[in-house]
Amino acid sequence: MATIRFLAPDTDAYVSSVQRHIGEFEARSGHRADLRIIGSDEYFSNRIEPYLAGEDAADVYMSGPVLLWEQMASGLVEPLDDYVASAGAEYRFDDFIDGLIRANRWSGRFGDPLGNGPLLEIPVNCESYNLVYVPSILERCGVEVPSTWEEYFAAAGKISANAGSGVRGFGQRGVQVWHTVYTGFATQLWSCGAADFDRSRRCAIASPEAVEATEAFIRSLKRAGPRDWTNQRWYELALDCANGKYGLLVDSDHYVAFFENPEFSSLVGRVGYALPPAGPSGLRKPNLWTWSVVMNSRSRNKRAAWDFVEWATGREFLLRSVFEGNMNPTRLSIWDDPEFIRYTSTWGNFYDVSRRLVEELGSVLVTPVTNYLQVADRWTRALRDAYLGVDPVRGALQKAASDIDAMVAG
Repeated sequence: MATIRFLAPDTDAYVSSVQRHIGEFEARSGHRADLRIIGSDEYFSNRIEPYLAGEDAADVYMSGPVLLWEQMASGLVEPLDDYVASAGAEYRFDDFIDGLIRANRWSGRFGDPLGNGPLLEIPVNCESYNLVYVPSILERCGVEVPSTWEEYFAAAGKISANAGSGVRGFGQRGVQVWHTVYTGFATQLWSCGAADFDRSRRCAIASPEAVEATEAFIRSLKRAGPRDWTNQRWYELALDCANGKYGLLVDSDHYVAFFENPEFSSLVGRVGYALPPAGPSGLRKPNLWTWSVVMNSRSRNKRAAWDFVEWATGREFLLRSVFEGNMNPTRLSIWDDPEFIRYTSTWGNFYDVSRRLVEELGSVLVTPVTNYLQVADRWTRALRDAYLGVDPVRGALQKAASDIDAMVAG
């Protein structure tokens, strides 16, 4: 029997479920588990390599697209195809949603799309980016649920002007971290016909389409976004939205675990959910993210590490965890589970919207490259510079695009 070291962030519901039920794994497997939970800011910055190297390295850890690509380049990811093939019949790997598995396969080469190459991690929750709205705020301000980004920003302005003190038009992440561009902003940008790189793999964030979309975004942020946008983190954003401080939000659909939990929300049962807005041509391109379980290639106990992965990504564990806040499911059988359907039945259109996002519309939009954290950080800095008036939008994006081309060329 072995000691399995598991590394994870401290604000994730899945991780809380692992902590809550780890005794079950130890009893069933005979292994001992050593859980190492660190702050989410440190984790999202991907400064975790010291925990994944050396004599005391974690055997299994949490990751996701963008973070994973850098970890792969550092030799910290064990391909999982052979382990999956050895799993027991009850594991049912084909129960995972196809698009989520594709999002976690990659060759490691810039320019190669996701879906090709080895299986790098197994998804345990996922998010795409829906439109959340507070019907009572919209009604008070005479605003319809927006179906396009132009309507969204116009509605946000009207809400900010008419909803009263303490309520802004729309929520949006804004701190100097990569996921500021990855979530709602990326969904807007791609839906408006823009992208991060073009077909020749040149940075395209200063293309005419990208500049136009970004200008609309920055204008509306100043008019109707968070007053402290450059300090807006995801966790506080979710809590603020759950308590009526914004009329609209395009961000993670797994925030439902906050919105529909009376421990965090004053709006339980009174939140609306819809598909994210479409761009001017009718294009709707929601981005996608998965929190997933990775085996460290430097683990000294890989067979025992797989025992942990098989338990922690099995249907039994993942079904139980959704009722403990681990949204959204990554297995089809959990979406189909009658108890889960009943559990979500009072959440308006959440179930139908989020299932369509994860199965049909959502995909990892950003171009995979092993240093995408640097790319996204530079892009985020350009947005913040434009917002703060350091540079006009076009100039900020042109400078960033030039820097990003140099980053990926190196």
